Amino acid sequence: MANNKWVEVEAKTIDDAIKAGLSELNLDDATQANINILREPEGGVFGVGGTKALVKISVRESGSRNYNKRNQNKRNNNDNKGVQKKQYTPRKPRVEADKDEQLKVSIDFLKGLVKSFGLKGDVEGTLEDENLVVKVTGEQTEALVGDKGFIIRSLHELTRTVVQRKTGAGTRLRLDVAKYAEKRKEALTIYAERLGKQILDDKQEVMLEPMNSVDRKTLHDAASTLNGIRSYSEGREPYRSVVFAPEEEE
Repeated sequence: MANNKWVEVEAKTIDDAIKAGLSELNLDDATQANINILREPEGGVFGVGGTKALVKISVRESGSRNYNKRNQNKRNNNDNKGVQKKQYTPRKPRVEADKDEQLKVSIDFLKGLVKSFGLKGDVEGTLEDENLVVKVTGEQTEALVGDKGFIIRSLHELTRTVVQRKTGAGTRLRLDVAKYAEKRKEALTIYAERLGKQILDDKQEVMLEPMNSVDRKTLHDAASTLNGIRSYSEGREPYRSVVFAPEEEE
């Protein structure tokens, strides 16, 4: 295979595009590739319609792993440094959030959304260490999870946006629908245990696909319980990945 071989792949999500590109180039994992995010997926409120993700993947010759967005405008701006001065705009004073109000807004919004979709389900929430923890339960609410949690992630961002606009302050929200987060954590923990055994046998590190901070923490916690295994994160948000590796011998 030529070192300069590359492909551009379009898929529903960035993760799916990366997997398809690696497969097309006959690469085992992302450590052997340079990955450039050319376009992020855009869709409706629940991922209906919109634009698919576009990723360019090439065989990596040497150097560090690459998860970068194409940003031609940034280079142009660097060339024009000194020509235009950015006008300073004072920051708006930070608004202190009323957590009780934010919790009520998030619960009311999600209750209305579940009802508007004609689903039967309950919505309840609590405050935990300044975080809004909201749970949507009921068998029919599994429709709000989606393939690989695609819909629940959109629902999470939509709820955060509604809370911020109605209360005028940002918030930290943990949303679970149909116990998806609980099941996801359990599945990742089991996967980490199996992966740890593989790494101990092969004596080689493995970099997983990019994940959110919650999933990464689950994997790090699982790795900390495995003898002979260490873990660390690599890359930049939102394409940061967990790496499992054998512990270095002293």
